[in-house]
Amino acid sequence: MSLLTHYLHKWKKRLGILLALLCLWPLQTWVVSLLATNALTPYDITLSLPLSEKLNQQFGLSPTSKINKVFVSGNFSDWHSDDPFYQMQLTGKNQWQYQLPLHPGDIEYKLVLEIEGQANPTWIVDPTNPNTAINPWGDANSLIEVADWPKVAVISQLLTLAVIGAFLLYCVLEPLLYWLLHLKMPLYRKLMLSNILILICIQVIFFSYQLHQNRQLIKLSISDTLHNMHLVLASNQIDFSQLNNQKDEIDTAIDQFFAQATTRIDKKQTSLFQITLSDFAVLDKNGELISLHHRLQNQSIQLNRAQKLGFDNTHDYFIKGMWASLIPNALSQATNGQLITAKRPAAIRHVETNKTRQSEWVLGFSQVMQPIISRGQLQGFYGGSIQVKLYGEELLNTLFFQLLLLSGVLSLASWLLMSVGKIVTSDILTLTNWTQKIVRGDLTQKLTLNSQDEIQQLGDNFEVMRQSLADNFHKIEQQNSNLFKEAYFNNLTGLPNRKKLYADLHQHQASSLIVFNINDFGQINDFYGVNAGDLIIIEVANSLELVSAPHHLYKTGADEFVVLTHSQFNDAQLQQLAVQIIDYVSHKAIAIDGNEIYVTLSAGGAHCVNDQYTQLHQQADLARRIARRHFQRYQLFTAEMSNPEAFEANMHQSRMLVAAVTHDWVTPYVQLIKPITENLPPKFECLMRICLDDGTVLTPAQFMQTAVRSRLYPRLMAAMLTKSFALFKGLPYAFSVNISLEDIADTERVEQLLKLLKANPETSTRLTLELLESEEITNYDLVHDFIEKVKPYGCKIAIDDFGAGYSNFVHLMRLDIDIIKIDGSLIQHLDQDTKAQHLVETVSSFAKKMGIETVAEFVDSPQVLERVKHYHIDYAQGFLLGKPEASIAEALSISKLETR
Repeated sequence: MSLLTHYLHKWKKRLGILLALLCLWPLQTWVVSLLATNALTPYDITLSLPLSEKLNQQFGLSPTSKINKVFVSGNFSDWHSDDPFYQMQLTGKNQWQYQLPLHPGDIEYKLVLEIEGQANPTWIVDPTNPNTAINPWGDANSLIEVADWPKVAVISQLLTLAVIGAFLLYCVLEPLLYWLLHLKMPLYRKLMLSNILILICIQVIFFSYQLHQNRQLIKLSISDTLHNMHLVLASNQIDFSQLNNQKDEIDTAIDQFFAQATTRIDKKQTSLFQITLSDFAVLDKNGELISLHHRLQNQSIQLNRAQKLGFDNTHDYFIKGMWASLIPNALSQATNGQLITAKRPAAIRHVETNKTRQSEWVLGFSQVMQPIISRGQLQGFYGGSIQVKLYGEELLNTLFFQLLLLSGVLSLASWLLMSVGKIVTSDILTLTNWTQKIVRGDLTQKLTLNSQDEIQQLGDNFEVMRQSLADNFHKIEQQNSNLFKEAYFNNLTGLPNRKKLYADLHQHQASSLIVFNINDFGQINDFYGVNAGDLIIIEVANSLELVSAPHHLYKTGADEFVVLTHSQFNDAQLQQLAVQIIDYVSHKAIAIDGNEIYVTLSAGGAHCVNDQYTQLHQQADLARRIARRHFQRYQLFTAEMSNPEAFEANMHQSRMLVAAVTHDWVTPYVQLIKPITENLPPKFECLMRICLDDGTVLTPAQFMQTAVRSRLYPRLMAAMLTKSFALFKGLPYAFSVNISLEDIADTERVEQLLKLLKANPETSTRLTLELLESEEITNYDLVHDFIEKVKPYGCKIAIDDFGAGYSNFVHLMRLDIDIIKIDGSLIQHLDQDTKAQHLVETVSSFAKKMGIETVAEFVDSPQVLERVKHYHIDYAQGFLLGKPEASIAEALSISKLETR
């Protein structure tokens, strides 16, 4: 991956973070400005008289003392050598007030009371200000704490720049180091280059901080110089409130000191005359020049620069040129009382030497302006131009020294890291070569390292691993052998399993194949137990292995074996082999716990055709199942057995049934159940039909078998019940629906039916559930439990197809049955079959005595109907009375009954 790709990785996220950090700059500026608003509003000091009794006692005053004057005294400014004081004004009869100007920092003060008749004034703390500070003499002063917002602003800006710079440094270094560490080069070189980059960044950060600190110290030094100039003027009795009227006095005072001054590095002068200013000016509070002075050694230089720039004199050079932007800036920030700095304007820099411009770039400023604040009021400004070459040279020397130091540190660190890296790399190369031999399987060489560190620990661990590998390889080989046996051989018999058979078939190791299955092995297991079943399997396997030699024998299922032949067999030879094996196993008694057990086998064979080896097993098994279905011992697979058209037809019908459920094609058709006597109401039986979208109507005989095998029958039945309830809801007719024993045994289907009954209480009372009696009832408890669940809803229970299959009268006695539907096999020929007549007569007579209704099915001729009436059967159902119709109205149609 290229370096550019590393830098572009997640660039959107990094750019977003950078923009968010850049937004911190105006945000912190706005917050600090907001907090600093009104921070220097004059503090209102108010003294109300008389003082409290506690204060009078504390300061030794009398309640009758007369106060003539009150002063506020304290150290309010560093620009005055004495302790200034302000006289408070009498604003009421007994109230003194003064608005004290503020400056950043802590302000300590006291109130001075001039009391009539008392020679010395009385000093007290401000009663309205609870904040106090202890002075060096142990006395308390009132305290006003004013936040130094200019300093807070500087710190906030530095912190913001530090955060932005740190993130930029991360964005620059992280991709570069990541790219560097992934280069294809020795490790010691990567360590050396990474160290150089990190050290350079650290040195740049350190120098930037040092440069900032030096600039601040230089500003402090210049501020001290201006303060000294202020004290010089103050010592010459300059009235700062009247600066405009004292130009001569100011010029005289400055000439005595400044004109003769030299730079501070001149060892021939006293420290008082070693200042850093080359030019000094006094301006009034409006920024107008009052006095401008140059050091004698600098005056001609400044005049020459002024003339080059087109100014008539140095006054215009400074006011209109050098300080053109500095003066407005100073006027706007004067109330802070802070030193204001600026660089030379760009239009003036070209007259300076390259050394001066470089020095100014390093220092960051060359011009200063200091507001003159007296008694909280702006009186004027001190302006100055400093010796940038002096400071610039010192800072450049510092930078040069830092570069020399950095070069030395980098050289030493690079040499050390390269040496250490080579040692580490040497051990790593030894370890790499050793591991390559391990990968190739050579476990004889012992690893030897002498680094005595984490690499040594790693080497020791690898040596332990080598010994462990050598010990375990033999175990692994044994385990592989065991796994092969478990994967490809049957645990019970030791014969190859289905997986081994398919592997051999895949290698085309077959000519013909015979599948053998133990008939009814499940019943043997149930009767004799699983342990006996396992013994039978082992005995059968031994017999098959004996008689099938030299062919290959496999155990491919719980009760299935496969014989694979490699030589060519024709149909007769393959059948002869199968019959031979079946006869041998079937006639051999298996002795278990004193019992002789005989087993029979069914078999199917198949030849390999067109190299379709993988289908041999399925084809032979299909032939075996067909043989078993037809009670044959052996069948040979033929192409007719595998009927793709039939399979496709089954798939097509399954898809049709899925569509029937999805598109709601399941429809209940109704067939009239006509009462024989006139005093009984008609009933209807709901019969399932599927109405395709092309108009075709399918009967259960056309789809039910597929529905059951494809597991779609429950969904069809659910739709049938729901639609049948909807069809007869609100109608006076009773109706019936067929339900199988499979439905009753399925808990989920029963729950769905119960929910349907509960949701339709009135319709449920007219419902008859017809149990298909053609299915043999073996679990009476299950059916009885089902009847008890549905009877409370008013449902009736009918035995459908009574007389078919294995039906008997036990069902009628053991179950709570309401209706018997006599099977059509008895009714269809009732007019001719005397045995059917006797049986129907018996059923009808028994039902009458038991109070059970009877219904005759398959009534399709008038002669049969007459016999039904003769045996006093309650209802008749059949095509004579009405075919299944799509609606109740059609089923009740009189015209249809007449035509039939």
